[in-house]
Amino acid sequence: MRRKTLAGVNIARTSAGLSLHRTSARLKATGRARVVPAPAAKAAEILVARSLGIFKDGEDITAKALDAFAERFKEQLPLEVISAMRDLFRLDDVQAMGVEDALIQHGGEGAMDMERMEDAAAALQAST
Repeated sequence: MRRKTLAGVNIARTSAGLSLHRTSARLKATGRARVVPAPAAKAAEILVARSLGIFKDGEDITAKALDAFAERFKEQLPLEVISAMRDLFRLDDVQAMGVEDALIQHGGEGAMDMERMEDAAAALQAST
């Protein structure tokens, strides 16, 4: 039976989100393989820049614009960037904090003790 893996799969950003494309060895050999527009790190930079309002949707993103974006983060972050990141990661969202608090309460005092949780999971797996 053939195993399905993600080897040879390219991930590309589209207007609808992310798209997975598998390129065959035959197409790669003939040079007709589809080229991924940007590596994952660049795609992440673009996503964060758009989320922060630095790039507008539909705006062409050039290497010069990405360099200007990276330059903004070399020193102290401007207050508007910090504010946008707090919104992006929902750091001030009362509902999100309430859900986190409820999950911690449900897990008990040791819910955040990852080392102890890993030991317990390993012991449980060993006993089965």
